[in-house]
Amino acid sequence: MNISDLAELLSLHYSTVSKAVSSLESEGFVLKEKKGKQVYIRRSNSLHSKSLEDILREFPRLPLDELFTPSPLHVFSVLKSPRSITEVSEITGLDRSTVSAAISRFAKYGIVIKENNRFLRSNRHALFEDFVDNYYKYKANTNLRAISQNGLLIWQRGPEFLFKAENLNAGLESDLENKIHPTAINIFSKYGLDVITDMDYYFFSKKPLCEEEFFVHTILIDPYSPIYNSYALALAPKLGSKNFIKYAAYYDIEAHVRTLLEYIDKKEKTSDFVLPWKEYQELLESLV
Repeated sequence: MNISDLAELLSLHYSTVSKAVSSLESEGFVLKEKKGKQVYIRRSNSLHSKSLEDILREFPRLPLDELFTPSPLHVFSVLKSPRSITEVSEITGLDRSTVSAAISRFAKYGIVIKENNRFLRSNRHALFEDFVDNYYKYKANTNLRAISQNGLLIWQRGPEFLFKAENLNAGLESDLENKIHPTAINIFSKYGLDVITDMDYYFFSKKPLCEEEFFVHTILIDPYSPIYNSYALALAPKLGSKNFIKYAAYYDIEAHVRTLLEYIDKKEKTSDFVLPWKEYQELLESLV
């Protein structure tokens, strides 16, 4: 349909429909096609658009205008693992009252459930999980294309993602630029460590990073690589933190980090993703 057809069908003003269509287009839900002098609108074939269509068909009476706003969606995105309100608040950077209100909205309709004083997504509402995951994957790829022509996505959850790039696009909008934080081996020189690389690593997030996240992001570059795990372990004593397990849990790699810290304690190879101890010592000396 064109905008005039839609306005007539919905009994809405032309400008109201036009604004809504532009919003839907910017979020990848619809496409505009020009045929002669007319511009027609159709649903896009993107995964998140199809997921939303499934939800609208299955749950026509749900107040999606309350559930599908930025804060609730961000909260829902981190509830794949059971989390407390405090943990969700620290992960997302949202205040506790906002997190609590968002969880209450989803819990009211059984989309989020409570187990052992923690909250997580309900298995009975896979459509919502598909929509949120597909939507944020689309947003991450859209933002990454705007940030760097050669950027590569490494890790993503909700609106946040870890990426590497040879260079960033010039003239970035401030809304994007303010969310790009150097991380992982990019910040090693601050701590007296030197890693030679032709790629820069960044984390896209509205909240600033803490030092423990530099450690975690180094592992996330390639969790199965003995080299990157060794880089992370070389950084750990420079940070002087005792909260690595806490932040590893926030990124769902708690067991992995426990294994790495055990390796440091025992000073012997304990898994396939670490170096023999002597080789680790040699790598450590080369970084200083």
